[in-house]
Amino acid sequence: MTKEYQYFIVEYDKNIDYIDDLTFTLEKEMQRILNFFEISRLSEKKKIKIWDNREAYQLYLEQYVPQYYDWMIADTYDGNINMLSIEECKKTKSHFDITMELFLQNIIHEFVHSCQQEINNDATNVEWFWEALATNLGNPFDHVTSIQYSKKELMYNFDSLSYNYSTAYTIGKFILEKIPHAQILEYVKNPQRLIGDTDSIIASAKQWFNEKYLVLPAIPKEENKDFVIYSADTLYELANDTLIELSSNKQRILKFFELSDYRQVEVNLYDNQDDFIQFLKNVRSPECLIPDYCQGTFDDYMINHSIDLKTLNAQYSKHLKSSLHEFIHIIYNDVIADERIIWLDEGLAMNLSGEYSIYDDEEKFKTFFQTSILSIKKFPSMNELTHGKEFVNEDYNGYDLSYLVVRYMLETMKHDDVLATIKKSENVKLLGQNVLDNAIQYYSKKFAFFSRH
Repeated sequence: MTKEYQYFIVEYDKNIDYIDDLTFTLEKEMQRILNFFEISRLSEKKKIKIWDNREAYQLYLEQYVPQYYDWMIADTYDGNINMLSIEECKKTKSHFDITMELFLQNIIHEFVHSCQQEINNDATNVEWFWEALATNLGNPFDHVTSIQYSKKELMYNFDSLSYNYSTAYTIGKFILEKIPHAQILEYVKNPQRLIGDTDSIIASAKQWFNEKYLVLPAIPKEENKDFVIYSADTLYELANDTLIELSSNKQRILKFFELSDYRQVEVNLYDNQDDFIQFLKNVRSPECLIPDYCQGTFDDYMINHSIDLKTLNAQYSKHLKSSLHEFIHIIYNDVIADERIIWLDEGLAMNLSGEYSIYDDEEKFKTFFQTSILSIKKFPSMNELTHGKEFVNEDYNGYDLSYLVVRYMLETMKHDDVLATIKKSENVKLLGQNVLDNAIQYYSKKFAFFSRH
């Protein structure tokens, strides 16, 4: 069906009943966006096409992009505004939980692109800039992220980058706050000028982010090509030793995952729990759960730690291993094809980081197995473990269970089989149905224990 409005012509399937809401949202926001680009009016009515077939939309989109990604649900490549219907969006892995509010914000995002096209439709090597403007003016994020990409990565690999849109949003937030409006419009009109200034923009945006959001001294304490360490002044020695610990173990971890190299990773060391939590709130959306026991996280390509100065010396080795633990999380989450499985992710991190290395001594592991595992009265389903009270509670410790089952995997499976399992969540979930039972039976037999499990 086709429906014509004052400023838009909409093509859609007759079963779609939210077209009036969509055009109302656009009409309410369009003048603000036209004013930003200093456009007096649209050159002609803008055509909007709502696609009700994801496969057909993918075929259309592949004319314009080198690779189709599941998150691609809207575009303006052909000069029109194209969007998957909300029903089709919900069939994707990336947007399965999209709400009507977010869907309507996406049309504003695309309208920003459309207005930019009115001035200059050449997005070659500056797609990141287009998304920086569209995410800020159209559908702003509720969090920022550390800016860790180079000019080359943003220019030539934007679509394939992890957290690419949140990076573009953060740089865009800097641009709108710190760069004069006339200069921004000059970049819109003259992309080559923008390309020439991109290195400077990225460097300034990084400094701006650190000063505004990091809640730590903005200059790194330690840095090499593999890791950059920001820390509270009180943790200077730990920062130095953390760099050594991570650097000396990096190749071993990469070899396990059959990777030859990896990008630089940022480490942020806090000596105040409130500052640590505040930073997490800056870089995570508000609905993300931060457990009370949380003292370490990985966020994008960042390792974040909260360290109690009262216990620093007594737990010094633990803090070093904790950063390695989070680094393994980053690698695992980069190599998996789809869904993160908590028990496998935590189990790999604990086994490969060496934080449970005390149990390399078989007698000590035997005692651990008897006292920490066989004493559990109520075992969880491994595949249903999630962080929070369901992971660590009075009935069991999910870290202990995850360590146990992954240790069992590493002892009983060939390395190639472990890697093949890791990369597909369906394989992990299938294994997870019985892996705890099998591990308990394996070690009970090995140590001649009687298991009630």
